[in-house]
Amino acid sequence: MFEFNKSQLFNFHNSYRLRLTIDEAYRENVWDQAQQHSNPISRYNAYLNGVCLKTFSNWLSEWLAEERLPQPSVLHGQDIASIWEVVNGTAFQIGEIGLVLIPSDGGELEEFCVPQEWVDIPNWSADYYLPVQVNLDGDDGECWIELCGFATHRQLKNEGRYNAGDRTYSIAIEELTESLTVMQITLGLNLQQELPPLPSLSESEAANLLQILGDSAVYSPRLKVAFEQWAAFFVNDECRQKLYDRRLEILEKKKVAGGLIASSPTKESLVQRVNNYWKTGWQTVEELREKLGILDPKFVYTLEGNQRYRDGYSSTQNKIPSLIELLQDKRNKGNQWRAAELLGRVEPGNVEAIAALADLLQTTQDDDTLRHQAAVSLGKIDPKNSAAGVRIGKIINLEMQLDIERVVLVVTLLPEGSDETNVHLRVCPARSQTLPPHLEVVVLDEEGEIFWEERADRASDSLQYEFRAELGDYFQVKVALQGVSVTEDFTI
Repeated sequence: MFEFNKSQLFNFHNSYRLRLTIDEAYRENVWDQAQQHSNPISRYNAYLNGVCLKTFSNWLSEWLAEERLPQPSVLHGQDIASIWEVVNGTAFQIGEIGLVLIPSDGGELEEFCVPQEWVDIPNWSADYYLPVQVNLDGDDGECWIELCGFATHRQLKNEGRYNAGDRTYSIAIEELTESLTVMQITLGLNLQQELPPLPSLSESEAANLLQILGDSAVYSPRLKVAFEQWAAFFVNDECRQKLYDRRLEILEKKKVAGGLIASSPTKESLVQRVNNYWKTGWQTVEELREKLGILDPKFVYTLEGNQRYRDGYSSTQNKIPSLIELLQDKRNKGNQWRAAELLGRVEPGNVEAIAALADLLQTTQDDDTLRHQAAVSLGKIDPKNSAAGVRIGKIINLEMQLDIERVVLVVTLLPEGSDETNVHLRVCPARSQTLPPHLEVVVLDEEGEIFWEERADRASDSLQYEFRAELGDYFQVKVALQGVSVTEDFTI
């Protein structure tokens, strides 16, 4: 029997970049299948990988058949959904050769990022790693995938840059070998770095991890525990399938059907709970700008608190893939913030924008301003999302004897787990560059006791305070100047 091994040629028709057209029927079929995932990020990840898998595997199967070579197999193809629920990428085995495809739907790729699972888990690591650019924006017949070269396992381990924040190995696109035909030259070489074995997990440890990671509100369970723990859990087929089932609430549905437990009511999201405030004069930031007649970008900067937002404000509806590309550019925080803000203006329910914003919330921990904006934008296009935040504002009129001083009170609410809410308060001037000197802002608890207060000086462009509150907590914000005060009540 003929065996395909590393001593034989792997010729991609001498193409430097292989581009394949996506069949429209694939997209519809894959999209339906991708709905069997727990959240927008997982669904979109499954959609990208599914389109990539079907398009590439069909081409590869035809080519191998023409060459009278064995057909490829997909690693864990029977339960691939349990992988796509949490990890990007698809692994192929062709004889002794392993390939991993990592799709991306952004603009022109500048960096190839490979999830750590495909690199550091023994028996999951491959010989070759191929970035796949996916274009889903074209009309029928114009959507395609393109293979953008390859890296080897040894190259990723020795030359790749490890990012602990999202647990990926990355390498610049220009550092890849672009010509796929060069793969034939390296066949037969040892392309894999030796890896240490994973630790073993006891039944109790696995059960505990399932409890921690199974919450579907946690969009990136792979980042919740140490990688060695996660990898040992994830590589176990039974554990991985249980995690997938739990995140889809399949187990809970079975219990309900069996009459063992009663279904629990769905909690309202922050955005839904804030609806009552619209009746008492609160508005969105966009409505406040329009009401005040202010288009000055400095007002936007002050109102929303972005210290990097200096280059003006645009309401232009950029293409979503371009915005997502900016959102993922960690080198320019200003561009990331602008992209997050603009993604909040796309049509509600847009799965690409929802997935990109939700992913940013899970992977960005060191930039509160960016996270706040991402959560608020997510709340605008997916208000029922458990990670959605909301920002509301109100003009405060301090009517003194000879004048009326106006300031703006802005409240940003972000979910913190299932029971807590991050509350960010900001008072800023409505028209001038600074707040009135001696303006006071006081926060009081439900007993009327002061738990924070601050007074503006001549250079203060805002006063702000951030704290956590639980569902049902009540507090007041008091704004005072020259003996005149206005108090606003809040219930989380």
